[in-house]
Amino acid sequence: MKVIVPANNKGGVGKTKLSILLSEYFSVVLGKKVLAIDFDPQCNFSQRFLSMEIDPASPGGKIPPIYPEYNPKEFEGIGPEGRSSIADIFFGGLVYPYETYIENLDVTPAHADRLLEAESVRRSEVLEKVHKQLGLFLDMPDLKEMYDVVIIDTAPSKGPLTISAIKAATHMVIPSIMEEQPIQGVYGMLQLWKQEALCREPSKPLKLIGVLPNMFRPINLHRDMLQSLRETDFVKQYIMPVSLGARASFSEVDAEGAKPESIFDLPDSSKAKEEALAVCKYIAQNVFEGD
Repeated sequence: MKVIVPANNKGGVGKTKLSILLSEYFSVVLGKKVLAIDFDPQCNFSQRFLSMEIDPASPGGKIPPIYPEYNPKEFEGIGPEGRSSIADIFFGGLVYPYETYIENLDVTPAHADRLLEAESVRRSEVLEKVHKQLGLFLDMPDLKEMYDVVIIDTAPSKGPLTISAIKAATHMVIPSIMEEQPIQGVYGMLQLWKQEALCREPSKPLKLIGVLPNMFRPINLHRDMLQSLRETDFVKQYIMPVSLGARASFSEVDAEGAKPESIFDLPDSSKAKEEALAVCKYIAQNVFEGD
């Protein structure tokens, strides 16, 4: 089972969009059985595939819908009020993935408050109570039999939840806008990747697929920043040869009621679809090389 984590500790770099594209590409285009995991309390990844609800106890946060056909006797260990979320792994509960409208794609949604609560544990407890939990969940034999690929969307931080996702990953992608602040995030994530990779057993490596130029615009700032990265010794070998542009189509397909619902349903003449296919194909080739 391959576990892919797009990560950057800077917000607004298109991390969730990449997670969505990868989830749809592996499930729809390649026919793989995919589990999408939302580790970001903002819940945007979950909202793409499920009708998330406003948490009445915390109007700023979101909660998953009640699990389909929920029955307390049949669904032991399910979260509060019959709602299952990935946050349940931190509270001794069981996780029940939700089916989505896309064949082959299931999602374990976020629960805003419970994820934030998990991340607020004392520093002395974070290793046992947060860092290890996602890896233990993904190591379950039944889960490995059910899914070919896991895509994990992370929060824009280097906090315990993001570290937990990276520790559970087999592959990592760092999306970034070609601007000063996001690129500083790239350096931070490269350091985090190297630290984790050095701690791994040889049989369980963490492969960095690369740094993805995202929301790229044909302006001097973006061109110059990308060229600078390609000439920087510490970074140049990790810059991916593909990119995603700042195109309206990527936002339009995410709008409620949008038709088509996916970039991959657009006509072949669509530049957004062409870029998405190139990026996802490049990542897939790196994930499955040697298999």
